[in-house]
Amino acid sequence: MANIKYEVTRWDVSCCHHTHPNQAGYAESVILGITATDSESGKSAYKDERISVNPCVELGQFEADAEQWIENQIGSGGWYLELQTRIAAQLVAPEPAPQDRTKPDFSKMVIGDGYSDFPEEEKDEGEDKPAEDAKEEEAPPAEEAPKEEAKPAAKKKAAKKKAAPKPKEEAPKEEAPKEEAPKEEEKAGEEGGE
Repeated sequence: MANIKYEVTRWDVSCCHHTHPNQAGYAESVILGITATDSESGKSAYKDERISVNPCVELGQFEADAEQWIENQIGSGGWYLELQTRIAAQLVAPEPAPQDRTKPDFSKMVIGDGYSDFPEEEKDEGEDKPAEDAKEEEAPPAEEAPKEEAKPAAKKKAAKKKAAPKPKEEAPKEEAPKEEAPKEEEKAGEEGGE
């Protein structure tokens, strides 16, 4: 990219409407298109954009000063760097392989031979499905059987829970005589004191 040439390849000016009270026919905006070309490689890049003219300028004066206006717009807008980057990317982009090379002989290749019986595989899958359905039908009775066994076990547990409070009720009865024993000792102490 020793020598890049920039050229204006699009210049579409829009003017204020002819009924505008003060600026009829004044330049209001421009679609500016720039093509950058690398003289060594011949690679080129293009960019265009609608740019507002603010404030509006009388068309004759605007186009007379077009070169300076374009320089200001593309310089401040980063167009030079963008166009150079696009050309640089083209210079290192992948290229098609040479056409005069010896290509593989595709007619002697056997591609996809392991997939030639695809319709039969579908039938096999269909045969497997009824067997799976049969297994699913057998499964519910097996699940019901443990539920029935669980019911007596649950009854036994419930019976144990009901039986458990009985010893707790008897325990306070055993403590009652212990409370009476201190009373007898107190009585004996009182009799001895008399």
